[in-house]
Amino acid sequence: MRKNRTVMSAVLVMMMEASWSLSVTPVASASAAEAQTAQSASSGQSTAKTRAAAVPTVSVPQEIHEALARNQGHQAEKWRFIPSTSQSVIFTFGGLSKKEPLVHVLDAMKANEMRGTFFVTERELKRNAENIRLIRSYGQDLGIGLTSIKGGGTAAEYAMQIQRVRDGLQQYGVTTDVVRQMASSDNEAGMKEAAAAMKCWFVGQGLNAVQSKDKQAQSADEVMPHIFGKWTTSLGRNEILYIRTDYYTKPTLASEVMMAIKQQKVDNIAYDAYGDNPTDNRQNDSVYRIVSVQDVLDEPAKLYQYPVETMDLPVEIQLGYGAGGITKKNFQREFFKRYIGAPEVSSSDRMYGFTQKELALADKTGLVKTAASQTVFLTFDDWGNDDSINKLLYVLRKHRVHATFFVITKNMINNPNLLRAIVAEGNEVGSHTDHHVPMLRVDEKGRSYIVEDNATYRQNVRSSYEKLLSAIGDMKIENGSRYGLTRLLRPPQLAVSRDGCAVALDEGFTYLVSGSGSAEDYGAVSMESLEGIMDHIVHKRNGDVRRGAIMIMHMSGSGTRTPYALDMLLTKNDQRPEGDPKKFKVGLLGDYLRDGYDQRMTTPKDMREKQIDY
Repeated sequence: MRKNRTVMSAVLVMMMEASWSLSVTPVASASAAEAQTAQSASSGQSTAKTRAAAVPTVSVPQEIHEALARNQGHQAEKWRFIPSTSQSVIFTFGGLSKKEPLVHVLDAMKANEMRGTFFVTERELKRNAENIRLIRSYGQDLGIGLTSIKGGGTAAEYAMQIQRVRDGLQQYGVTTDVVRQMASSDNEAGMKEAAAAMKCWFVGQGLNAVQSKDKQAQSADEVMPHIFGKWTTSLGRNEILYIRTDYYTKPTLASEVMMAIKQQKVDNIAYDAYGDNPTDNRQNDSVYRIVSVQDVLDEPAKLYQYPVETMDLPVEIQLGYGAGGITKKNFQREFFKRYIGAPEVSSSDRMYGFTQKELALADKTGLVKTAASQTVFLTFDDWGNDDSINKLLYVLRKHRVHATFFVITKNMINNPNLLRAIVAEGNEVGSHTDHHVPMLRVDEKGRSYIVEDNATYRQNVRSSYEKLLSAIGDMKIENGSRYGLTRLLRPPQLAVSRDGCAVALDEGFTYLVSGSGSAEDYGAVSMESLEGIMDHIVHKRNGDVRRGAIMIMHMSGSGTRTPYALDMLLTKNDQRPEGDPKKFKVGLLGDYLRDGYDQRMTTPKDMREKQIDY
């Protein structure tokens, strides 16, 4: 354990030091902070940063002085999640003054094999020793609870507070570098600077499970709607949840709310089907553990720097590589070469601004024409929560196949851990733009119109790649032979305009990929019918594999039946003997759409069909 914590501390230092040079950083630079202080001072306002730099009114130990000097004013990131691909969520607690609610929480955690971090303040160290010993007797972790100092306090004073609590926790057998701000402060900047100087993880929460309106609540059913919005269907991977144990009037309510969150927002992340669920199948490894902050930090191999330090990456993966190559003269050639269309997309449906020649010659097969024998491609669009995407990852892992995930990046930045988990399991990622605005829409009279002008659309697709790069730009797949981030782009709704395609290709995207068939899983009425549609996409009418087929599915919560139907399809395929003409293999688009692949090539004879009817 001590070795792991040493490695963890080294990872933290690496993340902080590497981040100081970034334009978008988890640690604010000293020069930026000084500029902010100067600006505020000139306007006559006293700022938190000014107080952070002020001379403390108490005697500061030499080691604290030296730590602050070495730190040079840098501020720690306040983490809503721990950047790690570990398959878990993090429960944290505060408010340790009352024994009865604390016992209910601890008993429930023990019964359900849950772990968490209980943050201890300096006041609680002095007044609640019995409760702290109780927490340790249950095997739970402790962290440093940082409280606001009257008048704002200075970075030096907060650093000393961290050191005092850290020293006080040692009597309970705990050495920790995990710090939490327990309440609002007039000088959060000073707290962040202190945490950085003391080489600590400064954590907040992705979700606060205690709302002031619920103090008198009598049941978890009353509280849950106030905590979770309509679209928060699960907690995120290594998202930090915070619960104050002594807040509610009803002594058992903190425990009841905790268990409701576990049952409704964590347990639902696992893949749970008849005959294949975590209880009945030991091979089902889709469960998310509930852990402490330290549990995640004790798996250093799964920690990563966020955002990724892109300057260390090869030029071909960096933002802007390959951009600027599209002209009026070469657009037509490049479009025909690099557009993989869809059978249902044509001049009368989702194509706009093209000449008649371009409409006639644009690809409508949606096939990868160089695909190996019996090979098809699985793809997923959009984005989602862990309860939808984790199930897909389990199914792919179970059947030892991989897929291409076309990601909407607007909300992905709230859960980069999940995106990294996708690539960590050997899958690849492409763009589905930043905010899923299609290149064109159709009005009520059936007339197509452009949604975004060229400059806006350019920023849309550029920012999507930039956000993907910041989360997974350093990750490789296929035994490290290539990067998991591709420059493939799937147009939202498969709609394409001439200007939009020109912009996307000019931004450095290598191929615009629609596909040979959509499972339309967002409207599936049953798993059986959805599996039938999937089967029809990857097989011809005679039952042979449709070589080169690209199946379009969705990873969002609207496709609730998708993982189960895909599991059925892949299970049937696994059961077919080798040599069966119906048995397909699964490839990755990035292995084929590269090195000058040209969609203008003649469609191989075995791929030609009079009509692809899904």
